[in-house]
Amino acid sequence: MNRKEQLSELIRYCRLIHGKGLVSSSGGNVSIRIGDHIYITPSGRSLQQIGEEDILELDLQGNYQGAIGAVPSKEWRMHLCCYQYEGIQAVVHVHSPNAVALSCMKELDFQCSMPIYTAGCAVRVGALPVIPYLPSGSRELAEAVSQVIGERDSVLLENHGVLAVGKDLEQALNIIEEIEENARVHFILGSRGKALSGEQLANYSMGRSRGPGHVQAPV
Repeated sequence: MNRKEQLSELIRYCRLIHGKGLVSSSGGNVSIRIGDHIYITPSGRSLQQIGEEDILELDLQGNYQGAIGAVPSKEWRMHLCCYQYEGIQAVVHVHSPNAVALSCMKELDFQCSMPIYTAGCAVRVGALPVIPYLPSGSRELAEAVSQVIGERDSVLLENHGVLAVGKDLEQALNIIEEIEENARVHFILGSRGKALSGEQLANYSMGRSRGPGHVQAPV
């Protein structure tokens, strides 16, 4: 796809994400990488309403350009940090209801935030770690996310939401939806749940490892 087609695809996914109920109001942010530039959703706009003219272009140093008065999502540092790793071409961050509820639980296992109930979750997500609460948009949050994404494709943010990366928007969104569905099942089952056992999980390769990319994006 050329640049225009990729931006059209980004808009389509923004509206899809909103339509699936994975964000509300102006929450959540989405980006893609095209060459050495990142295209990210703006601050203060619903993903449902975004048009191509609203997308901002960032370089790998965080300088941006876009429509007059528009600014990138305050989570732009978090997105840039993810793109320092090879193979990452899309980042999706949402405040989906069940994942957010999970992130707000009083007792959280920060190494594995919820039991794994299905093969799909085992393959796409694995043991979902949690980053302890850090302010939205902060350099500290971006750095913490970067450390996790260096090892795997998704992470839960305490009292905040969930982030996933992928080779494209489809892959990143599939991970987000798998997390949301497993969290929903977790709340439905409560104490009645029967998660996959360690022996059963051993059949799956979970939490893809990755090496650092050739470009180090600053935070």
